[in-house]
Amino acid sequence: MNTTNNEGIIYTRVSSNKQVTDGHGLDGQYSACLRYAEENNIKVIKTIIDPGYSGKSIQRPGIEELFEFLNSRQNEIYVIAYAINRYSRDTSDYYSFKDELAAKGGILRSPEHDFTNEDPANIFSEHIKIGMAEFERRTNNQRVNSMMRERIRSGFWVFKAPAGMLFKDKLLIPDQINSPLIKKIYEDYANGKYSSYQAVKKSREARLLINLKTNRPYQLGSTFIKKVLTNKLYTGVVEYTPWGIQEVNSLNKGFIDRQLFEDVQTRIRKKPRKVYTKVNDEEFPLKGNIECGSCSQILRFNNSKGRSKKYPYYRCDNTKTCDASPKSMSRDVIHSDFTNLLKEAAIKKEVLILAEKIMEDTFNKNSTHLKGIKHHNDIKINKLTSLRKRQLEKVISISNPSVISVLEKEINKIDDQIAALREYEIPEEDLRLYKLQGLEILRQPHIAWQNANLNKKRMIYDFIFEDSLKTMNGRIGTAKYSLPYRLMSNNRIPKNRLVELGGIEPPTSCVPRKRSPSWAIAPI
Repeated sequence: MNTTNNEGIIYTRVSSNKQVTDGHGLDGQYSACLRYAEENNIKVIKTIIDPGYSGKSIQRPGIEELFEFLNSRQNEIYVIAYAINRYSRDTSDYYSFKDELAAKGGILRSPEHDFTNEDPANIFSEHIKIGMAEFERRTNNQRVNSMMRERIRSGFWVFKAPAGMLFKDKLLIPDQINSPLIKKIYEDYANGKYSSYQAVKKSREARLLINLKTNRPYQLGSTFIKKVLTNKLYTGVVEYTPWGIQEVNSLNKGFIDRQLFEDVQTRIRKKPRKVYTKVNDEEFPLKGNIECGSCSQILRFNNSKGRSKKYPYYRCDNTKTCDASPKSMSRDVIHSDFTNLLKEAAIKKEVLILAEKIMEDTFNKNSTHLKGIKHHNDIKINKLTSLRKRQLEKVISISNPSVISVLEKEINKIDDQIAALREYEIPEEDLRLYKLQGLEILRQPHIAWQNANLNKKRMIYDFIFEDSLKTMNGRIGTAKYSLPYRLMSNNRIPKNRLVELGGIEPPTSCVPRKRSPSWAIAPI
């Protein structure tokens, strides 16, 4: 191994600013990595930190700094992180990062995983760990989204304030700078002064709108003008249609009365519009992961209407250079073929014993870590509760209104801190669910797929398959399984099953190739 004086870099990352300010994670990661370096006679010459960056994407300042540093060197160097999930919490990103790091002379090392062991069981262990990290990330996102939904249903806006409004004590109020201009735009639009978004963009009022954070004019695109003219927050109600939340009454202070808002919507609806079919993504969970076997174009998807029901299908739209037939393929047939592929991916019993031990170890470590955080937070909550009690006692004993007002604001801040600490808790039942569902994916991947929601189906796909699926004659023709599944499946997945189209070669890389995100594919 060609390294310079056995040198190394330590890389640490935490995903939230709260973890940075409270000191959770970064110090512990650094200490463990430094101890590992000392035990292995590695001289640490640099430390790179990614504070408050999610592992969802590899596009982070710390990773960019790491690659720039590697590019500046002639020889290889060890890159030490506490655990695999510090590099990434996305399966595709992780393997892409691992390839690029090796090409630049970086050698992965970690106290939590032996990268020097090339035994198939150890490779499988690595795959499980990164898969579990992605599973945890997606589940945490669902939990956060659930809490945000409840806040919106309670009448609170959880996203950034729209143009013309700002937050005060967690409620939206008019900013008194842009809000009068927006109200004038509404009045003029309702009275027929403007007939298009383009006309509104050219108006004096629109050109005077200022982004209060940057103190610069807004970029007046048609999308921005449409958002201004259709935003119900200006009327004081909260609505978020992507989550199916409609017109929730709130304490937000609007500045557009309901009748004026409806008059503007009536005029907007009179404009001719193109009609698009809205397709439920849940009906086509393989979108973005199926290619035409002839031209390699990602298949699109939609429903065709019959006399009494809809007929869902995937379709290759390339009619100029592709001679594949049929162009449209029944969704149900495709999904049936995919289920059969999942059945072939079941892992051997002896390997499942190893997987269960790995997941049990991961579960125990995460559980211990979370108990430590909970203990730390409980101490903080008790201190804050005592402080709150003392402030309340002062309020009772003081008669000066100004002092009482200051104390009430301090009590509100204390309540917010206590609420934030309690929201940070992760139920141990969730960790247990990670382990159980992870084993289910290994034992019966087709059952896990059938019972999963859309996000988990995408995670399962990325965990088991290395690349997009290929279709031939209206059926799924080829499938590249990830390396651990090629090594350890019950059937050892025969190669002749995987190459049915002319010109398709068996996989030569053991690392999944980066694909375009499946959610980037639009319906027909």
